Amino acid sequence: MKKVFITMIAFLALSSTVMADGHVDSVRYLTTKAWKNWYISASGTVNWWQGSMRTPEGFSKSYTAVEWGKPTFGFNVHVGKWINHKVGVRLGYSNTRINSYIYGRHINYEAIQWLYGDEPQLAEAYNGMEIYKTSMRYRRLQADFMFSPIDFFQGYYNENRIWTPVLYVSMGGAYTSKDFFAIKTLVDKAKQKDDPDAVAVKDNFELALGAGLINNFRLGKHFDINLDLGWAFQKWTIDSWTYEFGGHPQTMVDGVRPKRFDNMYTASLGLSYYFTREYDLPVNCCDEMDSIRKKLDEFINMPVEPQEPCDTIVKFVNVQTEDMISYPFSIFFNRDSYQLMSRRDLVNLREIANVAKEKGYKLRLRGSCDSATATPAYNQTLSENRCRKIMNELMEMGIPESQMILVPMGGVKELDPTEYDRRVLIELIKEAPKD
Repeated sequence: MKKVFITMIAFLALSSTVMADGHVDSVRYLTTKAWKNWYISASGTVNWWQGSMRTPEGFSKSYTAVEWGKPTFGFNVHVGKWINHKVGVRLGYSNTRINSYIYGRHINYEAIQWLYGDEPQLAEAYNGMEIYKTSMRYRRLQADFMFSPIDFFQGYYNENRIWTPVLYVSMGGAYTSKDFFAIKTLVDKAKQKDDPDAVAVKDNFELALGAGLINNFRLGKHFDINLDLGWAFQKWTIDSWTYEFGGHPQTMVDGVRPKRFDNMYTASLGLSYYFTREYDLPVNCCDEMDSIRKKLDEFINMPVEPQEPCDTIVKFVNVQTEDMISYPFSIFFNRDSYQLMSRRDLVNLREIANVAKEKGYKLRLRGSCDSATATPAYNQTLSENRCRKIMNELMEMGIPESQMILVPMGGVKELDPTEYDRRVLIELIKEAPKD
């Protein structure tokens, strides 16, 4: 059953490469079960709106500048899932009020009365032209794709990390109307279809795109504080109508309302609740690999005698040659590492070194990685590093470099399960070193 499970995980795995601590690491990309790592979050927001109202000629100020001193406040809620420790998705709803400016050519026109509010605020007048400050309810429904840089480069999920930054890109829709929630607006629009004399109801919907940075601060197994800094943009008509121009679209080219994008800048602070926070990648796989190594040691040290075929946890490939005088000894490594899993391996390594010194035999070091993880280029580099690690240990035991043959093999598929291919195979060779 364990073999079947490991095989299934291997088919699901993806790989990537990073540089850390002076050597290259590979990262296995495992997904979690569908019902794991879901969370919900709720936040209060501070928002700044940047409209596209370019200042008509003769006016004294710009109406496209962000008024940082005059933010609006709102809220957002999200439901999300981490697909693995590196990437996730979430669906969010935001609700706030925006402050923008509108060319007041038709301030008394009933169809756009809602844009100016019940008491329109005159921002500036010049030569018979007026600009009014307007306020309306803005809502956005969006889907976010999230990416955790630390987990990507570190290669594993660290449950003890306090701060985790997460980048995201988003796509969705933005909707403006007068009411707090969109339901009343939609109901009134439905009534308007049946009653031509009903008061005109205006709203607007535009595609919204964006990006941002989430700062997650871990409080415990289930809770995070999140600080989200986001930006979204949508077509300029989200807070404007052709009625501003007397219903004649061709007058839009007069520079009053150019075809730009309106921007929303948001800072939100809230709380996230994780229903579960579990990943298939083990935080520490040394205990499991120690158990594997013990089983391998037991198998390797069995007397080499003809015997009936038997079912074992390891399926070795015959690598013996005419010049090799003993069955090879393996030293195993953790994934993404060329550091020894256990210093206890040096006991057997020292015994081999003593035989090599006494008899003058050469040592052949075959370094390998499992081919299911990372790229061929990475695996070649890591197998070389593993060979050199064992070579350095042997040199400290008195074996000269000239007495060793390094054979970095890169990624291989020799053993079952494939995790056993993360090793250096040490072989005693009959040929004596030349003087």
